[in-house]
Amino acid sequence: MKFTPHPPTPSPLEGKGSKTPSLLFFPLFSFFFFLTSSFATDSEILAGHEGWLDRMGAGVVELGRGNTGTAFLEATPAAYWNPALLPFQRKPQVAMGAEIRSLDRNGSYLSFQERLTGNLGVGLGILNRGDFNVPAYDGNENYIGTARPQAFASYLGVGLRTSRNNAFGATVLWYAGNLDLGGGYGDLNFVGGLNLGWYHRFPDSISAAVVIRNLGINEHLSAEFEQTVFSDQTQSGFQSTQTDFFPKTIIVAGEWRKSLFHFPWIFAGEVLDYQLKNQIFASNPASHTQAVRVGVDCELATRTHLRTGVDRGDITFGLGYTFLWNRRPIQFDYALLLERGWMTFNPYAIGLKTVF
Repeated sequence: MKFTPHPPTPSPLEGKGSKTPSLLFFPLFSFFFFLTSSFATDSEILAGHEGWLDRMGAGVVELGRGNTGTAFLEATPAAYWNPALLPFQRKPQVAMGAEIRSLDRNGSYLSFQERLTGNLGVGLGILNRGDFNVPAYDGNENYIGTARPQAFASYLGVGLRTSRNNAFGATVLWYAGNLDLGGGYGDLNFVGGLNLGWYHRFPDSISAAVVIRNLGINEHLSAEFEQTVFSDQTQSGFQSTQTDFFPKTIIVAGEWRKSLFHFPWIFAGEVLDYQLKNQIFASNPASHTQAVRVGVDCELATRTHLRTGVDRGDITFGLGYTFLWNRRPIQFDYALLLERGWMTFNPYAIGLKTVF
């Protein structure tokens, strides 16, 4: 089974003397690593803004190709990546996946999406991130047990196709975070975030997309939320409520599908701009930080995909295979992530996808 909605255009580079596409992986990979390392974003900058939603992405296929899903028609959950992709779905699709990362971090996702009419598509995505083994201490540094903070984000998206190759979409976000500190302190619940997306297919198998994330209905047009905290670390001080926000994020993405050396290839890239100040628009460049993602996907054999990418300097690899189970196509995907310049090894990420 292929999830490719439009086949790549044959390339004049094809020839009988070509033996393998692997020769292209090493120069491309080296170039992508240099490019994204130059623009890598400090993850700690976004940590105080529940930034994992935009930092870590969703989907095992997308992770294997450097978390490039904004202009990827087969992306899941499309409601997260770009709701404008939803009306291009051919059949109802269900996807799920889970991962365990180093430092006792966990993640999972569940996605359903389908095209309701010829021009209208809908999708639902649920993301989970958390830690399952965090030592907890009181104000006197006495061990009091293990905390398991978890966060869930849900995305409900709708996309409208305005022409054969063009679409717009919108997604509503609601979010819940549980720090597992007891009494609900530090927890948060947020409803009302808004993501807007655009997608367009150009000739020669080139596509482009733009997504604006984390908008809200308030004077700052920001996805603001309130969080209950204490005035000190002992939880004996005065209780107070502080306001925080999800950073507005603008993503410009592109994708090129091409047949090279008799193999279908997908080349993808994304540029992200995070606004770290709670304003409608911050004109000061110091209030913004940028990141770059790039990825490559090659169908090496029938229903077999090899992927690689770089996300803000983190290197990813992926593998996908589609098999038939009771005549139903089941796509199995695996991804490996190397964080912090090869220092953190994360080999546990698997996903499943099927259509009805």
